[in-house]
Amino acid sequence: MTRIVLVEPQHPGNVGAVARAMVNFGIDDLALVKGCEIDDDGYARSKSGKPILENLSRFDTLEKALADCDVAIATSGINPEGDKRWFRAPKSVKELPDLIKEREKPALIFGRENYGLYREELALCEVTITIPTNPKFPILNLSHAVGIVLYEIYRDGNHKNPKKRKAVSNEEFERLVDRIMNLLEETSYPKRRLNRSRTTLRRLISRGKPDEGEYENLMGIFKAIKEGKR
Repeated sequence: MTRIVLVEPQHPGNVGAVARAMVNFGIDDLALVKGCEIDDDGYARSKSGKPILENLSRFDTLEKALADCDVAIATSGINPEGDKRWFRAPKSVKELPDLIKEREKPALIFGRENYGLYREELALCEVTITIPTNPKFPILNLSHAVGIVLYEIYRDGNHKNPKKRKAVSNEEFERLVDRIMNLLEETSYPKRRLNRSRTTLRRLISRGKPDEGEYENLMGIFKAIKEGKR
């Protein structure tokens, strides 16, 4: 089941409108990373999405909100150019159905109304998507952005498609990345490139969608390589 993650939302009314959009598309897992308390305005704007607000989850860090999800997909209204593009490298929202296909529990992350997601938060996500808009006014209202993203999932049928295989957990995913990066750190690879390489590695592994059997095989391969270096 898809999880919607709102990072430090500022306005209860926006959170309520997000819940309303979620119920329209059959999604009920809402998580907040810090952010505002839900007041009467939030509940009023949620309409039939009130049960979603009553059962939302709260976390003090984005890492904890993503702990039981098997892929993290960030949203961004910024489409950078030049050398900075590699970090966000946003994909069109129309590609989203393929990005979450065969995933057990994808997370869609939306940033602050006034700033979006920080660089370190984007680094926790395997993919970034963007909604094509007027380049002079690229930032959408929070609930509008959530609604458009969920529409792309719903119209493709991913809300009802059975999952064909069990992907690795977020904890297993990070353990695999750590094992590879630990090996890299023992080489002469430039230290200044490690952070960028980690982000690239996370995205590469995520696109491969390894299942549990493949995960165990990869962990065994890199363990053997490490032991062979001793």
